[in-house]
Amino acid sequence: MYSPQKLHPISYITGIIEALKQNIILIIIFLVFNLRNFDFSDYTSYIYPGIVTVLFLISFILQILKVYNTSYWIENDHFILATGIFTKERKELNIRRIQTLDTSQGIINQIVGGVKLQIKTPSDGIELDTVSKAQSEFIQQTLKEKQQSLAQNPEVNITESSFTNQEEEETFEDKSQSIDVYKLTFKELLFMALTSGVIGVAFATLSPIFVALNDIIPWHLITDTFSQVFQATFMVALIIVALVILLSYIFGTIIEIIRNFNYTVTQQGNQLNIQYGLFNVKSITVPTDRVQAVVERQSFLRKLFGYTSIHFVITSDMGSTDKDDVSLGGNVMILPFIKREKAFKIIRNLIPSMMFDKPEIGMPWRGCHRYFWRESLVLIIMAAIATYYWSAWSFAVASFVIILMILHSIIVIKSSGFKLNGDEMIVRNVTMFGFKNTYFKHDKLLGMQITKNPFLSRSNLANFNFIIAKAAGNAEIGLKYSEDKNVKALKKWYLRGDVDE
Repeated sequence: MYSPQKLHPISYITGIIEALKQNIILIIIFLVFNLRNFDFSDYTSYIYPGIVTVLFLISFILQILKVYNTSYWIENDHFILATGIFTKERKELNIRRIQTLDTSQGIINQIVGGVKLQIKTPSDGIELDTVSKAQSEFIQQTLKEKQQSLAQNPEVNITESSFTNQEEEETFEDKSQSIDVYKLTFKELLFMALTSGVIGVAFATLSPIFVALNDIIPWHLITDTFSQVFQATFMVALIIVALVILLSYIFGTIIEIIRNFNYTVTQQGNQLNIQYGLFNVKSITVPTDRVQAVVERQSFLRKLFGYTSIHFVITSDMGSTDKDDVSLGGNVMILPFIKREKAFKIIRNLIPSMMFDKPEIGMPWRGCHRYFWRESLVLIIMAAIATYYWSAWSFAVASFVIILMILHSIIVIKSSGFKLNGDEMIVRNVTMFGFKNTYFKHDKLLGMQITKNPFLSRSNLANFNFIIAKAAGNAEIGLKYSEDKNVKALKKWYLRGDVDE
């Protein structure tokens, strides 16, 4: 670690994959639109595939050079990453400020023993793509030992020989004992997948595939087969829609199981380590002292069975292009599927400074119509236009959607609310498909917004939003159409930090 180290050779293979990703659109266009009409005797037919091949080779060579020129090492109290092809870049992280070390292991990395490692500080971070699993464990162990040594001897330049001291190693082991907090069983995982929004996940995943293969799929053979069994056109369409929904549900359930397979949470000091995934095994670290708020998400269906999920809102200033890095958005799932009573028993132990009280639900009925009347007016206008050009069934569809919005507005009024308990507050919102409870402390607040117009003032209503830090930005927590006197009390609590009993 004190001399420059290279990335794992598997990084060259990931370079091929990255080059394919960069040119995937061009490749798909060639396979779908040009391959069927490809004339091997016409030299002009080779121009497009030649351009795609050249672009792929350029991307691949750049990836290879990037991996070859990347090295990392420890120098004094800094972790250093050097990279670059034409312009050399050197990035240094102060080891004292390193908070988390996260890993991600895709299916190819699992086969060859490679790991993508992310080293993060509160304001920056370094990505190593890819090191061996043994290297990753050695880096994490060395950095933690280095942090401990620097904490004990802040003015002393620690050398590599200090890590061989058996007494320091024993002290480190004593302080780094991990405690099992939660493990998702396969039965719970299956139930979780079946009660989640898996159809939406499946549609989002399958839609690009269907669009790309639309001209290849023999739709006429499929519809003719159904027509032989069901003569009515309506029945044919109904069966196809039912099959698409069923297959999407099954496919989405499988995706959810693969994504959250073997979900395990352990605690080590003030840090939580979360591991999950089958084909892409992830390991992320969440420092509990960076938690800005605790969010409980509970769908209508899961509420019937008493299950819920818990998320932490954290700060993260690291810039990264890794879309799979869940901590970049500032919302990290801690407990994905668990009985509500058990969930809060665990969370109270993880964050003992918070009480997690129940909210006082119920909002003024004067605000009920405000949730749907504008949308309803737009739907009625659109239905009138659609009826003129297409069919009167448009009003039936619009009426159905308006009824759903009215019912949802009633649920919002009856189930939303908030409560102050000393320096802690809970806000309960009703989302499109469930409930969202947000717990936060007064000292985590960055600001407060109060909005109202003349119509709201006449009805003694107001909207409020509290602002907290989230990832590299912020998040708003609040309610619409609350009693004006309650909003004034919240403003007093925000400015003075107290609340009248």
